[in-house]
Amino acid sequence: MGDLSQTAMEMTVIGGYLGAGKTTLLNHILTQAQEPVAVLINDFGDINIDDELIESADENTISLSNGCICCSLADGYSRALQEIKVRQPRPKRLVIEASGVADPAAIAAYGHAPGLYLNAVVVVLDGANAEQQLSDSMVGQTVANQIAAADLIVLNKRDLVDDPSAIWSELKGLNSEAMIVECTHSQINLNVLFGSQVTKRSLAPKTMGRFESRSHISDIPISRKALIDLIEQLPEEVQRAKGVLRIDEEPEIPMVFQLVGRKWDLRALAERKNPPIGNQIVVVGPEGSVPENWDKVLKLQEA
Repeated sequence: MGDLSQTAMEMTVIGGYLGAGKTTLLNHILTQAQEPVAVLINDFGDINIDDELIESADENTISLSNGCICCSLADGYSRALQEIKVRQPRPKRLVIEASGVADPAAIAAYGHAPGLYLNAVVVVLDGANAEQQLSDSMVGQTVANQIAAADLIVLNKRDLVDDPSAIWSELKGLNSEAMIVECTHSQINLNVLFGSQVTKRSLAPKTMGRFESRSHISDIPISRKALIDLIEQLPEEVQRAKGVLRIDEEPEIPMVFQLVGRKWDLRALAERKNPPIGNQIVVVGPEGSVPENWDKVLKLQEA
């Protein structure tokens, strides 16, 4: 979705309770990202960036040689967001780490401001301690609220869990529509995290998964019914889709479409300088799960 990234910056919120693996995930993003990413973090002291990647550093910003930057939230979200939005060249993605006791949904509200669009609320969960945390009278409600706010749940520390079926059942009870991905050391495939176009077969370890993607590109505005039919007909394994499209009710307004798990959202693109024309949608799923005719309902509309 390259055209979309020229007009707005994609924002991802990463939440989760203390010790779940959020900072480990941020390190993974900063070292593996294939395009410039800005990360907003509360404390530089918690993040362990490879010294070879660091190009420069000052009190509030660490610039990396791969174009990524890591910025402090010492002056608050609004100030940090403004600094990122005026930075040249502006990063294509923005990742914000929520504190361990914060409600990630409240931070996600910033993702609907001009110049931004929300990719997903991601909640990292300590698989080895999740059941104990949820039953704890002191922290259980906080963890449950974080899970309920998630679009994508990263069930981390899978190597320390003998049988994840019980925690899966509990997660589905708290949030039946979220996408759940298991991993160790927060090594989630970034194509899934960001809903990116998969341009080549993954050579990553099996724990990170192998994925494929397919795209739909067309010029004729899509009917809302056709879009809903498309979502309902997607194979269950395909739990990630995104794009920018035009709805025939108001074809002059570009709409951002996001699907994570069974949750989906359609919002007007807040900043519309040189917006993409027509419809561009990509779906991502495990290798072999995306049929060639996944977009047949949209093609039938054009016929």
